[in-house]
Amino acid sequence: MTATDVDGVAVVDDQPSTAPFRDRSGNPIYLRQTRVLTLANGTVVYGCAHCDYTSANVNSIRPHLGKHNGPRRTRATQDKAGALDLPLTDLLKRLEQLNAITAERDEWKARAQSAERRLKQLRNALSA
Repeated sequence: MTATDVDGVAVVDDQPSTAPFRDRSGNPIYLRQTRVLTLANGTVVYGCAHCDYTSANVNSIRPHLGKHNGPRRTRATQDKAGALDLPLTDLLKRLEQLNAITAERDEWKARAQSAERRLKQLRNALSA
């Protein structure tokens, strides 16, 4: 839903914007959410592909696009939010699982560090 007119001047051409860099083959990379709008009077403005927001500065479109994406929630944030709704018994089960995974990780870490020390001793002995 790109703008059809800007300040009363009709849009006569609407094209995707190209990035200031190219792919490895030298082909242009198109920014589908940033539009290049040619107006009836010959001027060029840049617009948002999602709404009628326009600007003469191409660099002001990218920050505007964040309004359409909404707040980003990572998987960890979603898990934390979901954990607040769990009963206490389920939370305790998750805590037990976490403790078991942490203990196993610590055991493997100690084994790896020991192996690295022995490997270093072997390398030192072979280089001497």
